[in-house]
Amino acid sequence: MMKITNSKENMEIVVFSIMVLTLSALLCYISYKLDNPGISLLTVFMPSLVALVLTAIASGSKGVFELFVQQTIRKTALKWLVVSLIGIPIIISLAMLTSLHFNVSKFHLRTTQLLPQVVVIVLIAFGEEYGWRGYLLPRLMKKLSVFHSSLVLGLIWGFWHFPAYLIGTGVPLEMNFLVFLVWVILGALFISWIYYYTSSVLTAILAHISANAAFNYLPILLEFTGSMDAFWWLILYLTISVFAIYYFGRKDLMRA
Repeated sequence: MMKITNSKENMEIVVFSIMVLTLSALLCYISYKLDNPGISLLTVFMPSLVALVLTAIASGSKGVFELFVQQTIRKTALKWLVVSLIGIPIIISLAMLTSLHFNVSKFHLRTTQLLPQVVVIVLIAFGEEYGWRGYLLPRLMKKLSVFHSSLVLGLIWGFWHFPAYLIGTGVPLEMNFLVFLVWVILGALFISWIYYYTSSVLTAILAHISANAAFNYLPILLEFTGSMDAFWWLILYLTISVFAIYYFGRKDLMRA
């Protein structure tokens, strides 16, 4: 029975990953050929849509309810909601302050415009997280530790961005893709840590929203500042944070 279960989970992981990567790349190709960047933005819905289809086929309405309702409306400790909302923005703010030599007077928002940025940021999180954390991560964690599951997820999530990067959408345009990939893997490790202790897609959505909001409203990206200094500090601080998280929680997080 265990072999059958493992085989089923392997197939679900592979099929989901291939479908999301392939269909998203196809949308980017169509976007490029039609010279319509808006089409490529639809890729943000692909992870959750594929998760919906595969779950409906395999488990019917019960599985869909569990994925989209039970994993959202779940009792969650306040501390995890707080960490989800401010964890990454605090690290990004610290990186900015470090690059400014802690001259608080120079710390400012890049923009105060709420619409349409907030709507887009929220839609991106909902469009992705039911696929990445709701569907794929739990299946990976049945086979691997949280740490190794997060690495695999981070690589898939990172390379999922690559077709959009090639056509100049969805990824910081002036950043080397490998640097962006490092950020995504670190982000995956951070968000997966939260998900592991909450089993809630809502916390993953909140963390995703807060991270994208910080990147939108704080001038940390090269395209806004003309410098990579703040982003390198972000990579350093996030690496230290993730190392501390997984080192001190290694009995749970490093064990399959």
